Amino acid sequence: MALTERQKLILTAIIYEYTQREHAVGSKSLQEHLDIKISSATIRNEMAALESDDLVKKLHTSAGRVPSYEGYRYYLDHLMMTRRATDRDVQAVIQSFRGNFHEIDDLLDETARTLSNLTGYTALILKPRRIDIKVSGFRLVPLEGHQLIAVLVTNDGKVTSQTFKLPNEMAIESLESMVAYINDQMVGRPVNDVLRMMQSDELPTQMSRMIKTPAAFLQLFGDVLARSNGDNVHIGGRLNVLDFSKETDIADVKPLLEFLNNAEDVRQIASPTRDVQVKIGREIGEPLLSEFSLITRGFLVPNQESGIIALLGPIPMSYSTNTLLTDAFGEALSRKMIEYT
Repeated sequence: MALTERQKLILTAIIYEYTQREHAVGSKSLQEHLDIKISSATIRNEMAALESDDLVKKLHTSAGRVPSYEGYRYYLDHLMMTRRATDRDVQAVIQSFRGNFHEIDDLLDETARTLSNLTGYTALILKPRRIDIKVSGFRLVPLEGHQLIAVLVTNDGKVTSQTFKLPNEMAIESLESMVAYINDQMVGRPVNDVLRMMQSDELPTQMSRMIKTPAAFLQLFGDVLARSNGDNVHIGGRLNVLDFSKETDIADVKPLLEFLNNAEDVRQIASPTRDVQVKIGREIGEPLLSEFSLITRGFLVPNQESGIIALLGPIPMSYSTNTLLTDAFGEALSRKMIEYT
């Protein structure tokens, strides 16, 4: 739609004032804050025109207006003053990190916490998945009560373990040949390739030659293998969602918190592109987030898939400030993560 310059100015002012106060914006308030001198009657006429274009709407019987979803989207696409993070911005972010980090997870935890503290919103970070992660070794450690610990080591130094209880009819000793087979045939292979072998008939068929019923062992090995390849969401300001959620009871917010803890769920809604992306309300594609805004940016590391940094906040927010911060933090992570490759 084509707006006049005056309508653009008024829409921008309505969004700014509503973001600051979260009260319907009236013509008198706009008249006081606009840089141009026009009458209240003219402002009211322009607000009515914006309302007919579904860019603003009335709340109840108030004479003021508030931005609509369409109004925010028009603002984001056409009116928002924005810029990419400069090298100075990125260096300021890097200097804000406290201490040295021996593990990537520690760096991502600190990044999420810092971004959340700066904005008052919820920061989410998904670390890049290594494309070349390979199996380095696998073993079983017997415990009491027919239990055992399965331990998988990958070439990035990560050790993944999980406790299992074997069926009573299966002896731990009977699995030694299968463990030996994995270490002989699977070490050096990418984890994703081994997972694909398990989903096909290839690996089950090979293991059935060593044991009559390999299903229990395949379940055991598959679970620990999948965990080694999984990722977690690093969250800063987890409970900040309570500040801008319509739900006030923690029990009602529980599904949302569970959603944010699930890495695959977050990957479905977050964009890994190097450009900052903003989704509002229903654009996010998740009913639990219909009253939120989501700002995302990918960060890249050589030989790895894209990581994602995201900021979840209310729809009335300072988008220009928060998109700049998300861009700066995303670029800072790209630079810092190179130290761990």
